[in-house]
Amino acid sequence: MMKKNIKSFILHFRPSYFTPIYCLSIICCSLTMLFIPSHLLASDYLADFISENYKESDSTEVGIPKIYHTIQVETEIGSKVLMLKGDDPNYRIWFRQYLATAKKLIITVPKEQDSLFKDSKIFQIDVNLVHPFSGSQWKEPEPDEPKPEVIVEPPKPPYKGEKHIMIVDDNSQKRELIQMIVKKLGFPVTIASNSHDALKIFNNQPDKFNLVIADGNIYKGVSSTTLVKSILETSPDIPVILGTDYKEEKTTAMLTDFFAGFSRVIVKPLVLKELSKTILQVLEKKV
Repeated sequence: MMKKNIKSFILHFRPSYFTPIYCLSIICCSLTMLFIPSHLLASDYLADFISENYKESDSTEVGIPKIYHTIQVETEIGSKVLMLKGDDPNYRIWFRQYLATAKKLIITVPKEQDSLFKDSKIFQIDVNLVHPFSGSQWKEPEPDEPKPEVIVEPPKPPYKGEKHIMIVDDNSQKRELIQMIVKKLGFPVTIASNSHDALKIFNNQPDKFNLVIADGNIYKGVSSTTLVKSILETSPDIPVILGTDYKEEKTTAMLTDFFAGFSRVIVKPLVLKELSKTILQVLEKKV
């Protein structure tokens, strides 16, 4: 009975559709679709390394990462701050050693996140998707191979004093980055997500603040220029840092010209690695 059914099945197929060449082409096509490398579903971006912020935490609180690692890079589509996620400490150590000697990187962005990467100034990405451009390859250490030691600089003592710093930025991730740097220096922080709220907070307690760090690219609602002018009308001696994006020359030049007569306004690209030094210099009136 089974042989009869098989014979009937074969006879119903035309020879032209059941040739070995046709079958082979179907199999090859299927295998090609099945084994497309995952990296072909991603975009690679060349990048120049600018600065790095690295911190290890012993905190067990929910929401506080064990390793806080960001790098600022310049790409063909603009400056980006990459928040490196992923639990791979050995790769991080090797990657940081690479950055100490070379600056060229390749950033592999998954296809479904490509539009977000292009539109974002701060982008969260798995650390293993940021590769050296030189061709150096990461090799997983053997089980018996000693792991490289992490060299962590001893923390600097917090700044003595009660200077309160206001951070004004409409990008939540960027605010958090700046807030972490400011708190690490030992300063209390007040955060505002827009200029309107910042002015309201500042005008209620102008004597509370001794420094304002604001994004120079705020255009919605109250602009950054209006914000700074209003703050200085109330407190002429308060220093203000207006941060711009790296290599955003037109914005930097425009703001520099606008505040040319204001000695307490500092307009400069906001490089996270140098922000701590800039804050201390401004508060100590060395700028």
